[in-house]
Amino acid sequence: MTKVKNIIMILLISILLLIIPNISNAAIEVTRNIYANNGSAKYEFTGLTLNTLHEYEFGLTKTPATEVKNWHPITNYTEETATVNISGGTSEFVDVITSVEIGYITIRDKTDESVIVNHYEIDLSIPYLNITNYNVINNGKDFRTNNIQVNFWNASNSYAYYQYEKITDEAVISKYKEIKDNHGDFNSLQSLLKTNAPSSNWTRWKYWNGYGGGGFGYTQSPVSVPDNGLYYMWIFLAGNNMRDLYGYILVDNLQPEIALDSISLPKTKEVELGKTLTLTPTFSPENTTNKIVTWSSSDESVATVDNAGKITPKEIGSTIITVTSQDGNKRASCTVTVIQTANEPSNEKPSLENNGGSSNGTTNEKDNSVATGKLPYTGFSVKLIVSLIVLVSVSIFSYLKLKKYRNI
Repeated sequence: MTKVKNIIMILLISILLLIIPNISNAAIEVTRNIYANNGSAKYEFTGLTLNTLHEYEFGLTKTPATEVKNWHPITNYTEETATVNISGGTSEFVDVITSVEIGYITIRDKTDESVIVNHYEIDLSIPYLNITNYNVINNGKDFRTNNIQVNFWNASNSYAYYQYEKITDEAVISKYKEIKDNHGDFNSLQSLLKTNAPSSNWTRWKYWNGYGGGGFGYTQSPVSVPDNGLYYMWIFLAGNNMRDLYGYILVDNLQPEIALDSISLPKTKEVELGKTLTLTPTFSPENTTNKIVTWSSSDESVATVDNAGKITPKEIGSTIITVTSQDGNKRASCTVTVIQTANEPSNEKPSLENNGGSSNGTTNEKDNSVATGKLPYTGFSVKLIVSLIVLVSVSIFSYLKLKKYRNI
């Protein structure tokens, strides 16, 4: 019985040891500040109770069950806050950052060795725009003299791959242009950008080198994207005994904005019932950047129009089709008239004159005197005439034979 009690006590103590740190961490909040493209970040802990006359230190581990072996000084703290600096230049931190995206920080009072924060979970993931020393480049960039730098991952522990993906999200493009015009921080785009990397079609970097502290090289040189626009240059580092790393550099191949002066349509158009008509607006200048337009019909009971300018007639009549540009709200209109189908047969009967004759003096009645299978002007059947001739011929032949026999 005593052994059972001892086992139960041990279990309860173990549970308490696991629960108490979580309870003590419950009131603590942490914010992360990325300050370098090498995984380095500062973690601001708030909700602490510290003695400013004491000294404090921290440790970083891969799991909450791992014991802290190496302690590092905390130099910036108050009675309620402490700033923990995870530097990418420390080999111990590099080992954790390259292994896991979630790490655990323990803070203790160095003066009396009491634990203040026990294995607090922190985010060690590297933002996609921060895995290299570039976050935005222009198309045509030559990397041969200024390589792409990647901390931690290098030619001795990884292979480097890349591919391009055109950005089609107008919100991202609009925000990018705004930041570019105002000379702002492109890292603020991160919350709008993708984080689901492609799963295939990767190409090996043209050059990838480096050992120990980090890697360097270039995807291609010069950089060449397929078309005008803004692109992700996705980067993928497949690690040996390291976690895979994904990120990107934005490639700017946006052409200068050309404002729209005017937009026009034909003044009038006709369309037959049962057919369709597509209107194409003319832009001035022709190479204006934004050619996005909307369409409307003044009377949709007569004809409707879709987003591509395709008009579908509904009934005979007229309606005004209007196109409006997104750039400058320019407008143009076309009066579209729906008409009867040209080859549709008429429902009217032809008029007859002169006792059944047509208006041109001819008649639609059948001429039996020249009907097929009858002799002209007799009305007798050809078959009947032939039968009579055969019958008469047979009778004459029979009569002559009979008379010959009588004279014998």
